[in-house]
Amino acid sequence: MSASFIDLSIPASNGMIRGITTGSCATAAAKMALNFLISKSENKQVAIELPSGESLEVPVNFCRKTDHGAMAQVTKDAGDDPDVTDKCMVEVEIRPNKKKDGVQFFAGIGVGTITEDGLQIPKGEPAINPIPRKMIQKNLEQVLKSSPPPWKDFGLDVVVSVLDGERIALKTYNPRLGIKGGISILGTTGIVEPMSLSAWKASVEIYIDVALASQTKFIVFSPGRWGQKFFHQQKGIPLKQICMVSNFIGFALDHLKNGLNQKKNAVETLFLAGHPGKLAKVIEGHWNTHSNESPSALPIILKIAENIVTDSLNEQLQQSRTVEHLIQISSKHPSGDLLFKAVAERISKSIFKYLGRVIQVEVLLADFKGNLIGQAATND
Repeated sequence: MSASFIDLSIPASNGMIRGITTGSCATAAAKMALNFLISKSENKQVAIELPSGESLEVPVNFCRKTDHGAMAQVTKDAGDDPDVTDKCMVEVEIRPNKKKDGVQFFAGIGVGTITEDGLQIPKGEPAINPIPRKMIQKNLEQVLKSSPPPWKDFGLDVVVSVLDGERIALKTYNPRLGIKGGISILGTTGIVEPMSLSAWKASVEIYIDVALASQTKFIVFSPGRWGQKFFHQQKGIPLKQICMVSNFIGFALDHLKNGLNQKKNAVETLFLAGHPGKLAKVIEGHWNTHSNESPSALPIILKIAENIVTDSLNEQLQQSRTVEHLIQISSKHPSGDLLFKAVAERISKSIFKYLGRVIQVEVLLADFKGNLIGQAATND
């Protein structure tokens, strides 16, 4: 395990207290339960490895033997983040099996099950997202490596539960997404980084100011990590030219516009790179793309599809529950490429108009797996 530990008692740069994701809670509970099962050790906290390779000490409420294995419980602490899962109790039971099938995941009480297509996890699987699954599996494998020989011959069943999770899920989007029975186990880094609205906007302004000061001919706006990864790692673009704008697309464009007014001809092209589930919202003038501030992009894309795809495909697309589900359906048809080219064109034209037609705008759209699915540009 990495020697670099994260100390959550130290506030983030904005003065707010960080927390841990439900994925980290489940990982800690799973690792403690396996430790207890193998060596009967019961500590008040356990160290887990995060996706970054850093480590984190997580408090554990209890650990006990069960009829089929062992169970541990961890309390979710979201820090200063206003999270509906804050203070929920995450329990994980580890059950050894002789199938040697590695780690298998099961939804216990309060954890949802995927009942529809279109999400990151296949239908029928417990709502434990890919990165938390990898975290749990890696940390359990670390325990098994240093365990007595018989344990290396076992597979492990991991049953994740969240006390009162079914009630908590009613405050989330899970029911409308076809996730039944409870909450999802989430997290991409293992750490919750609370950001106040003002702190987020201040960060966006800094990103843009730094990009404009770099005297580059183009900059990139990325609501999430995909755009940054695509341009920095695949295209070799310096990070100072890539602006993480989160949901504040309109705010970011306003700040860019002000910067361009002060520095004529400073930038020739704005690239916007991300998932159409967020970016397509600007087509109908929703410039804050947070789900609490704007409606789903699904109806917007379905409306565009009516004039692009065949009647038979359009009928299938109408059954989509999410934009990602729509992407999966359309990708199986030749006209699917035309659809997201058209969506990218509409997004680029909306942003081009918003900026006052002062620079070229190019839009790149990707699915959740990072596949480029649509691209379009405008010229002044």
